[in-house]
Parts: sequence; C-alpha cells; structure tokens
Amino acid sequence: MTPDVHFNRWMKRAIILFFAIFAYLVIADTTIPMTSYSTVQRPVLSIAPQVSGKVLDVAVHNNQQVKKGDLLFKIEDTDFLLAERQAKLALQQAYQNNATLKANIAEADAEIASAKVSLQESEREYHRLNKLRGQNLVSEQQLDQAQTLMQAGRANLKAIEARKSAILIELGEDENNNIDVNNARNALANARLDVTRTEIRAPQDGVISNMQLVPGMVAQSGQALLSLVVTGRDRITADFREKSITNVQQGATALIVYDAFPGQVFEGELVSRDFGIAQGQNMANGVLATPDDSDRWVRDAQRIRVYVKQDNVLPEPLVSGSKATVMVESTNSSIFRFIGHVQMRIVSLLHYVY
Repeated sequence: MTPDVHFNRWMKRAIILFFAIFAYLVIADTTIPMTSYSTVQRPVLSIAPQVSGKVLDVAVHNNQQVKKGDLLFKIEDTDFLLAERQAKLALQQAYQNNATLKANIAEADAEIASAKVSLQESEREYHRLNKLRGQNLVSEQQLDQAQTLMQAGRANLKAIEARKSAILIELGEDENNNIDVNNARNALANARLDVTRTEIRAPQDGVISNMQLVPGMVAQSGQALLSLVVTGRDRITADFREKSITNVQQGATALIVYDAFPGQVFEGELVSRDFGIAQGQNMANGVLATPDDSDRWVRDAQRIRVYVKQDNVLPEPLVSGSKATVMVESTNSSIFRFIGHVQMRIVSLLHYVY
C-alpha cells in the first residue's frame, strides 16, 4: 500500500469521524443538552436587629450550624425594660383617669338631680306668682325675678347635662377599652416587643457566615451583622442555550456532577425555568433605544435559566456558589441515556483535573 493510499484512507476516516461527531453534537444538543454554567444556590438571610443598642453577648461563631430559634446574639435590654415599666405606669394612669371620669359622672348625676329639684321649685314659684299677679297681689318685678330664676335653672341643668355628655364621650362606651387605655396598651405591647427583640434568634436552620459581630459594638436597627445560609432548601441554577432547552418539559430528569466530586453522577429534576431575562426588560427611562450594532456574523447564543432540584440532599461539603455541570434528559432513548451518563462522568473527571 502506497503512502498516498494510506493517507487518503485516513483522511476519509477522519472526515467520517468528524461528521459523526458533528451529527452527535447536533442531536445531543436537543436530546441531552448539557451546560457547565450551573451553580449551587442556598437562600441567604441577612440577620439584622430590629432595635438599636450595645451588643451584650454573642452566642454563635462563624460557620456554626444553628437550628431555628437558637439564640444568635443579645442586645443590652436595660433601656427597653425601663420603657416597658414606663408603659405599664402609663396604662395604670389611663385606668386611674377612667376612675376619675366615672367619679365626675357620678358628681354630674348628683348635680343634675339637685338642679332638677331647684328647677321644679323655681317653676312652681313662677306659676304661683303668675296667678297672684293676675289678682294684682304681686308686682311685675317679682314675677320677672321668678321667671329669671326659672330660666337660669333650666340653663344650669342643660350645662350640667352637657358636661356629663362630654365626660361620657371621653370615657367611651367601654370604660376599660377607650382611646387612652388602648393607646397605653399599644405602647406597652410595643415596649414588650422591643424587649423580646433584644434577643436575636435564628429564623431558619442554617449555617452562620460572614459574621461581623463582637460584644461591645453598637448595633443599629436594620444593619446586617451576619449572614445565615439556609440549609434544606438547596437548588441548582443552570443556564442552557435557548435552542437546547426550548423543548425540554418541566419534570425532566437531570444529571448533575460537581467539580468537588469527580466521577459521581447525581440525579435530579427540572422544576422550573425563568420566564424572562434582563435583556428582555425595557425600562421606561426616557432614553431612546440602543439597538445592537455588532457586525459579528455569528452571535453568542442566548441562555435561559432553569432550576434543578436534586433527588437527595446535596453533599455536605458543597457551599452555596459551588460549580456544577447539568445535563437534562429530554428523550426516553436508553442509548442516549447511557451515552449521557458516560459523558457526564468524563466531564466530571475533566473538570476535577482542570
């Protein structure tokens, strides 16, 4: 066999191999698409106090595992206890004011009764003198004086009744639930709430991270002092090329490999995908549109973010932000599934070495 024949034979084999690989890549890109743009995500909570004060005690350290309700740190509560005591005194004062109002109502009732008696007496006196005036036995001046006393008695009775009505309005329909008492109760509830807020506890199970906290520092309300990486709510974000993931249905099986675990393939499920990306968001900011003026013949493929949930718990050493490679199986072909598993193991080893 001449060298030229040998060379031509190898060239034919290389061309056939090239087209075979090319055909596989095209088919695999839609049947078992794969992406290395994948990241482990865990919810991260910024822990900040709801009250301001000096940090009295820190009960945790960085990277410590905590349970929901565990004490994280405590703020000095002296000022808040004093505020609670003051609120209690204000509530007692409100009750005492109500007792005073009730006494004023009783006094007004007595004055009303006395004014009614006086008014009845002045009315009788006026009517008696009015009869005698018809017989010319009393003077006009005496009758006028009696009429004036009767009118003054009526006005006095109305004034006392109006004062009683004002007291009743201030007291309210329920003497133990009027405006002043409710305001004092709300102030006491807020004071007690502030006291409880001096103890900052873990809102979820997780791991303490990026703790910038030492006893003695002054904490400000709303200022984050540490982060809590929530455990048990892990997910993986994977950015696939748009054409690769378009026909993949929710619930499709996903193969996952991590850079930290070479040769291990984990299974999961595609649970959702984003309905939009930043490039598709137009902000009405009064600025004219800026169309893409790139002259590239082949542009970069658009990527769509999907979310994958692993069937079992993520390996413990993985931190939030760990890199992964994800393949989605959108076919029932056992051949492609087998090839996908083999390919993922190879990719896992390559990423570990690289």
